[in-house]
Amino acid sequence: MSLENIDGTLFRKALIHSARMLERNKKVVDSLNVYPVPDGDTGTNMSLTMEQAVAEAAKIKSDDLKRIVDAAAWGALMGARGNSGVILSQLFRGFAAGVAEGKNSLNSKELAAAFKKGVEEAYKAVLRPVEGTILTVAREAAERMLHETKKSMDIVNNLEKTIEHAKKILDKTPEMLPILKEAGVVDAGGKGLIILLEGFLQVLKNPNMLEEYEDEELILEKEKEKEQGRLNVEDIEYIYCTELILQTEKPEVDLEDLKSQISVLGDSLLITGMNNVIKIHVHTNHPGDVLEKALKWGELTKVKIDNMKLQHEEFVRTSADQSADHDDAAVEVKDTEIVAVVSGEGLKEIFKSIGAGVIIEGGQSMNPSIEKILAAVEEQKSPNIIILPNNKNIILTAEQVRNLTNKKVYVVPTKSIPQGISALLAYDPNSGPEENIKRMSDSLKNVITGEVTFAARDSKWNGTAIKEGDMLGIMDGELVVIGNERQKVLEELVQKMAKKKQSGMLTFYYGEKVTQEEAEEIARKVAERYPDFEVEIYRGGQSLYYYIVSLE
Repeated sequence: MSLENIDGTLFRKALIHSARMLERNKKVVDSLNVYPVPDGDTGTNMSLTMEQAVAEAAKIKSDDLKRIVDAAAWGALMGARGNSGVILSQLFRGFAAGVAEGKNSLNSKELAAAFKKGVEEAYKAVLRPVEGTILTVAREAAERMLHETKKSMDIVNNLEKTIEHAKKILDKTPEMLPILKEAGVVDAGGKGLIILLEGFLQVLKNPNMLEEYEDEELILEKEKEKEQGRLNVEDIEYIYCTELILQTEKPEVDLEDLKSQISVLGDSLLITGMNNVIKIHVHTNHPGDVLEKALKWGELTKVKIDNMKLQHEEFVRTSADQSADHDDAAVEVKDTEIVAVVSGEGLKEIFKSIGAGVIIEGGQSMNPSIEKILAAVEEQKSPNIIILPNNKNIILTAEQVRNLTNKKVYVVPTKSIPQGISALLAYDPNSGPEENIKRMSDSLKNVITGEVTFAARDSKWNGTAIKEGDMLGIMDGELVVIGNERQKVLEELVQKMAKKKQSGMLTFYYGEKVTQEEAEEIARKVAERYPDFEVEIYRGGQSLYYYIVSLE
C-alpha cells in the first residue's frame, strides 16, 4: 500500500502500538546488557518512558496532530528514566519541535525532517555522545529516511527501507564499541528503537488493527468510572480490585474460556486483548487465585491489587489530615535540601542519618523517572536542591530536572552508594550550595566502590565464559572477578581494591539475602588480613547486590 501522509489519528494509533511492541519485547532488550548483572533495564526504562508518552497523547481528545505530538513529547519527558529513557524523550522533544504549529498531517519529507530534529536534540542531551549506541542507530535511521524521500514520497516504503538500514547499523554496533563485541551483544537502546519503528510501521500498513482493542479499553475505563460512582464500602462483597496484563506465546487465546475460569472468583470481570496481550480486571476476595489461573496461560505483568475498603478509609483519613495541616506551626525552611536516590531499608536509614532530607526509592533495576524526581524537588520549600543519583544510569535523568523547576537544582554525579555517602559526609550546612557542590564532587575521587552480585545470563568477559548464576565482583563499574562462591568473590574483590589504596576505611553494606553473621565473619577475616584498614559493616538491605563495599 502507498501512504503519503500521517494525520493525528494515525500517528496516535502508531504510537500506541509501537509502545505495546516494546512492552512485549522489553525482556529481549534488557538481556542485551553488556555485563550479565541482574540490572539490565534498558528495555524496561524505554518501555516505561513510552507508556507515559502514550498516556499523555491519549488525553488529547481531538485529532490535532501538533497537540498529540507535543503531549507525547511531554509524557516521554516526564516518564523518562535511565539514560536510554532520557535519550528517547529527547528524540520525542526534537520531533515535536520539528512539527510546525497548525500541522494536520506530515508527508514523508516532513516526517523525516522531524525525526532528524529529534536526533539532534538527543545528541545535545548527552555530554559525551558515544557512537555504537542508540544515538548512532537513530542518526543513521534519520539520514536514511531523508535520503529515501528524494526517491519516493511513500511513507511506508521509506520507513521499510529505513528500518532495514537501521538493522544493519545495529549489527555493526559491536564493531564500534569493543565492549559490545566482547559481550557478544548489540546495543540495547538501538534494538529498542528499532522495535519502536517496526511497531509504528505495522500500524501504517494496517491502520485498523487497534480499533477493536481501543473500543474494549474504553469500555473498561467507563466501567471503572461506574465502580467509583456507585461505591459503598459497607456493601462491598469482593474487596480486592485486581488488574493485570497477561502475555502469552499461544497463537490464539480463547477469551471465553479464560473468562469462564476467572468469573467464578468474583464480579466486575472485564477481559480485553489482542496480539497475545490480554488485560484482565476483576473484583475478588482471592487475588492470588486469579493470578494462579492467569499464569497457566502465560506471563504476568503490571499486576495491580487494590483493597477498595482501605482505599476509601485512606481517602477519609487523608482528607482529615489535610484539614489539620492548616493548623500546624510553621516549619523552619532550610536554604538547601538534599535529595538522594536509594534502595534498601538499611541504606535509606543511613542516608537519612547523615543528612539526606528526602529519599527517592530507586537504584539498580528501578530507575526513577524525571517526573518522580521533579515531584520530590517541587515538594521541598528550600530554594536550593542537591540531588545525589547514586547510580550512573540516573545521573542524566536527574540533570533534566534543572530546566523544569524554578528552584536551583544541583546534581552531584554520584555513580554508587559509597560515592553518595562520601558526598553527604562532605556536605557543610553552614556553606553555600556552590561551595558544597565543589566539596561533595571532590570527595568522589577518594572513593573506590565494590559490588558483589550474580550473573543473570550466560555471557563472556575477557575470553572467560560466564554462566548464569555465577558470582560477579565489580570494581568502580568494571567486572573484575568471576567465581562460584560469593564470599570468595568478595575476598578477591577486596584484594583488588586494596591494591588501589593501602589504608583507609573499608565499609561493607550487606544485602537482604545476606545474614549479619556472614557479614561479620567476612569483616573479621578482612580485618585480620588488612590491619591497616579500619573495617565496618552495616545492614544495607539492598536487593540484587549481596555486598556493596566502600574503600576511602
